Amino acid sequence: MKNQAGQYTTEYEILELLKLKLYQRLHGLAPVLGAVEFRIEEPKQPEPNGGVEQESADRACAGFRIDGRVFYLSPSRIRSDFLKDSDFLCRELLHMLSHCLLGHPFEAWRVEREERKVWESDCDEKAWALTEELWGKSIPEKPPVDDHSFWGQKPDEREKAFWQGQGEKLLRSGNPRGKRKAGTAKRHRTRQLVPAAGQRGDYRSILRGLSSYREDSRLNLDEFQYSWYTYGLEIYGNMPLIEPLEYSEERKIADLVIVIDTSGSCEKELVRVFLEETRGILEQDRLFFRSFCLHLIQCDNQIQRDDCIHSREEFEKYLEHLEIRGGGGTDFRPAFARIEELRQQGELRDLQGILYFTDGCGWYPKKEPDYQVWFVMLQGHFDSIDMPDWVHRLVLEEKRA
Repeated sequence: MKNQAGQYTTEYEILELLKLKLYQRLHGLAPVLGAVEFRIEEPKQPEPNGGVEQESADRACAGFRIDGRVFYLSPSRIRSDFLKDSDFLCRELLHMLSHCLLGHPFEAWRVEREERKVWESDCDEKAWALTEELWGKSIPEKPPVDDHSFWGQKPDEREKAFWQGQGEKLLRSGNPRGKRKAGTAKRHRTRQLVPAAGQRGDYRSILRGLSSYREDSRLNLDEFQYSWYTYGLEIYGNMPLIEPLEYSEERKIADLVIVIDTSGSCEKELVRVFLEETRGILEQDRLFFRSFCLHLIQCDNQIQRDDCIHSREEFEKYLEHLEIRGGGGTDFRPAFARIEELRQQGELRDLQGILYFTDGCGWYPKKEPDYQVWFVMLQGHFDSIDMPDWVHRLVLEEKRA
């Protein structure tokens, strides 16, 4: 069935269910899944690919294909594979992600015509091997999943670099399932920010403390009625019966402000590490409501930049193209004035607190805000600084992994 916009609403609900299952099972894939655009539509016949025979288009995998970071999924294929086993469909999506993480769609143009069939088969084996490692269990059935005939129609170095970067992030995060298996790639050396010794609480608990109760919609994975889906197909043909979204009181974050001190002491790479750690916790713990507002403000002695984020994808793009502006002295007052201005304009109505990544040395506002203020600081950068009583401090230390 379609809505007025022509979208396959039922299939999109199934897709959301699958993404939630993957998020729960593979936390390390959260930024990867967030960067992918899924389009549900029946497949179109591809343009001739430089004389390469379109054998793969006739395979059982027809209906699923990859174009850069856009995944095209056939609604009829989603329905049929979902009825077989929802985990089976999850593994199929993971297989397609594995192709991209391994760079297969972006190397196809280099392969000679007569070698293409063997090369594609080898790509499937490698993608299933990575899928199996990420899934954490042996996968007995490994059929072809997606149509490779669209691969390599033109070399796209930008998309190749994007997926290579996603793969490196996944390696840096370690095995999403836990311990890395013997014989797999080593983790790259990277910088981490962790609570300093003697700190009370942790970053997760602080972020949870900035949440509030509000009604939110969600798909209940444990109580999802697959029988209604099957019954609808059997009785009405193309009209599956799906249980409606559940609405419940959830404690999550609706509005949040993160201020970055971009004075002369600011280091871009540490800012990136801090923001990636923050994003990872917010996504893994699903601390944002479906509809949220995150302001990322850069400020030295004046507001340099204010970006408003409303989705995981926007947060990902912000980090991808992170640009630090500033380099002057440190004055905290403009950031607090900007927050008050936003509230006067009707934004940030549910703001519980802000995070300020800084060394703590600067001019403070005289008036205490009516929300929590957390200064996130590096160890050794705050010992002699006199701060107002209303400033909470989270002291981090840098470690290399």
